[in-house]
Amino acid sequence: MIEIRDQQLRLLFLTHLVRELQRSASENRPAPPGLDGAQLAELRALSTDDLVRLSEMQEPRVAVQIDAGSFEHGLRQVDYIGKRSRQIEHFIRHGATSTMLTRLFRISSTDVILKRRLFAGTHEKLRRPAMPPPAVREAIQKRWWEIRRGREVDPVRPEDYEALHAGYPSCTYATLWAVVHEFEK
Repeated sequence: MIEIRDQQLRLLFLTHLVRELQRSASENRPAPPGLDGAQLAELRALSTDDLVRLSEMQEPRVAVQIDAGSFEHGLRQVDYIGKRSRQIEHFIRHGATSTMLTRLFRISSTDVILKRRLFAGTHEKLRRPAMPPPAVREAIQKRWWEIRRGREVDPVRPEDYEALHAGYPSCTYATLWAVVHEFEK
């Protein structure tokens, strides 16, 4: 449990508590555990000045308890979102097409446009990709099948294209996409 000692934070918390108690009473929901009915009634009846005075006192002790499980989940989500943002930026900076971005990352074309504006210097890579010579195309397709071996029925992941791009860094993602999808209709 983390004790809140800052008066402004205590006032903010107590104000929020009063608001939630009023909402609970209007919706006939039970009050939070730890407070009895008389305390709840007194707290709801406090004036703003009384609430400020209460927040300035050391008693009652105001503390926050963090749910470890949901906190861990939140940390994983933040990590995932950060990783995904860095991946999208990498793909945009290395010439991924809008189609590629929307399919791999499930983002809207509007989001693609906004993200492209965010990363300066990507406009020169937006031209239609020139296909590499046939020998290079064959090598790219061979490497793609090696990356995807055993997972042909699974959805393609951005990491698959990152692995392909690592072997052909001079090619844009648009070129690699065009080569991989060359024979699809």
